[in-house]
Amino acid sequence: MKAIVKTVRGVGGVELREVPDPVAGPGEVVLDVIAGGICGTDLHIVADEFPYWPPVVLGHEILGRVAQVGDGVPGDLVGRRVVAQPHAGACGVCYACRRGWAQLCPQKRSPGWGRDGGFADRVRLPAHLLHPVADAVPDDAAVLAEPVAVVCSGYEEAPVEPGGLVVVVGAGPLGLLSALVAQAYGAAGVLVVGRASSRARLAAAAQHGLAVAASPREAAAWVAEKSDRGVDLVVDTTGTSDAVALAATQLRSRGRMLALGFGGAETIAVPWDALLRRAVTVSFALSSSHTGWLAAVELLGSRRITPEWMVTWFGLPDWRAAFEAVERRQVIKAVLRP
Repeated sequence: MKAIVKTVRGVGGVELREVPDPVAGPGEVVLDVIAGGICGTDLHIVADEFPYWPPVVLGHEILGRVAQVGDGVPGDLVGRRVVAQPHAGACGVCYACRRGWAQLCPQKRSPGWGRDGGFADRVRLPAHLLHPVADAVPDDAAVLAEPVAVVCSGYEEAPVEPGGLVVVVGAGPLGLLSALVAQAYGAAGVLVVGRASSRARLAAAAQHGLAVAASPREAAAWVAEKSDRGVDLVVDTTGTSDAVALAATQLRSRGRMLALGFGGAETIAVPWDALLRRAVTVSFALSSSHTGWLAAVELLGSRRITPEWMVTWFGLPDWRAAFEAVERRQVIKAVLRP
């Protein structure tokens, strides 16, 4: 079968090549891959900036149809369209696993970096990580289940208050999904703040009912119009000091900030005193919980969020063009279809 493989350590070293077909072992399934979403993590692996074990097939945002089941897996799964939690290899016995945080297990070897992932014709996965997808959900929405689960898991740490105000910093896929989920969770007002270079993404978001701002000044004007006390929650998907500065000026007293995105810098400046004066609560959330996945599948299945407008399709042989489109911010979400 064809697969996109990170062949060696170092920058680059990625190619489309023929690899052996996977075979389901005990407790496992093999999926015929329908779609694989390109995540920033994939770009970091190509740039040698994220842990991985080559040679490895990239791709951890996977939508597929069960083609084969191993021993101990119900046969009625065959033919089901599913998405999959990327938490393969979690040991089940460490402190994180016993607390229900499999996503933080140090033994985890997720598809796409620790074991072969979904940028291929087929992929082998643990059956217990699968979630069936409702027939009503189109492929280009279902393939977003993993980043939606990341958002839902983050909101477990910093909940959206019904009737509250939410500002999301970042107009990439995670930011736009954060805004859509906040709306579905009952926020009275949600604003997406991007940069001048994000105007195309912001325009697309506005066309689909989201309030947008292209600068901190525009964001401040929106907040002032909505409330005289500030916003309840700032969600940062950028990992930048600018996002923290915006939170320090626009959050209400006892407001909350949720950090979901990596910025790439080892350290960033933090307006400590301003945050302290407001007694702000800052929460960090990494990857996705099991309950976050349950919420994501429900939101997509009920069509309470319809994020398919974010997706641009590429064929597997066009993976270089897809990666380049993501790097150049020419698309919102690039998805590979084998």
